[in-house]
Amino acid sequence: MRGGTWVRCRTCRSVFRDITPDKFEQLHDEACPDHRFVDSSVAANGLNPASARWEELSLPGTSLLEIGPGTGHLLAAAHRAGRTVAAVETNEIHRTFIHDTWGIHSLYPDIGAVPPDSSFDAIVAINVLEHIYDVAGFLRSIARMLAPNGVIFVSTVNGISLEAALLRAWWAMCKEHDHVSFPSPDGIARAVRASDLRAERVWSTELPFEFPISALVTVRDWAQARRGPSNAVSNGLSAEDAVVTVLRAIYCHREDKLNGRQSYLVVD
Repeated sequence: MRGGTWVRCRTCRSVFRDITPDKFEQLHDEACPDHRFVDSSVAANGLNPASARWEELSLPGTSLLEIGPGTGHLLAAAHRAGRTVAAVETNEIHRTFIHDTWGIHSLYPDIGAVPPDSSFDAIVAINVLEHIYDVAGFLRSIARMLAPNGVIFVSTVNGISLEAALLRAWWAMCKEHDHVSFPSPDGIARAVRASDLRAERVWSTELPFEFPISALVTVRDWAQARRGPSNAVSNGLSAEDAVVTVLRAIYCHREDKLNGRQSYLVVD
C-alpha cells in the first residue's frame, strides 16, 4: 500500500518500510526538492525563534547540536539564549534559509562532516528518526559527539500509537516520501542500550481531537485513491485541504507533542 510494503517487528513492534538501503537513499535525495516546506513552516511559525519551545525543553549545558533543524526556528532560539549551536541538515535549501535568516554558520550536510573533535552538551533530533534507515547506527553516531553527562532529546513517530494500530498503512505518516522508521518505545529502548546510552525518560502526549483528525485525513486519502487521478483543475484549496492547512498551522509549533509521537530524553 502507498507504493510499498510496511512491516512490523514481532519482537519490539516497531514499524519499518521494507526497502533496500539504495532505494532509501534515492527517496531521501528526492525529498523536499523545493521551497514548499520552508514556505509552510514560515507561514505557521513566522520569522521569530521558537523561544517558548526551547525554554520548555530546558536542556542543560552551553552547546547544542540539532539534527534535522528544518527551518531552524528552535536552533535560532537556542542561539538567542546564548548557546553555541551547530546543526546537521541534509537539505541545501534548508541550510541556506538557516544561514540567511538566523545568521547561523555551523551547518553541516551530514553527520560525517561535523569536525571529529566536536562535543556537545545537548543534541536534539525532532521529527528525524522517521527519516533514518538505521536507527541504532544513527544513535551510535551522535552518541560519539555527546559530552560527558550530556543529553540527547529525541521526538519521533510512535510505532504503536492508536493511529498506527488502526489506520495501518493509510496513516498519514506512511505517505511522507522518505519516512521509513516508526520505532516503538521498546524498539528505541533496545537501540539506546545498543549505543551505550541510558533512557532517562520516555513519554507520549496528545493534542485535542488528534485521532479523529488523523482518521478524517485517512478517509480523504482513501477516497481520493478510490477515485483515481483527476484531470480537474482547481482554482484554490479543496475543503479538505483547507481544513488540513488550518490544523497544520495550529499544531505545527507543537509537533513533538502529538499522540502519534513519542519523546525520549537520553543521557550519556
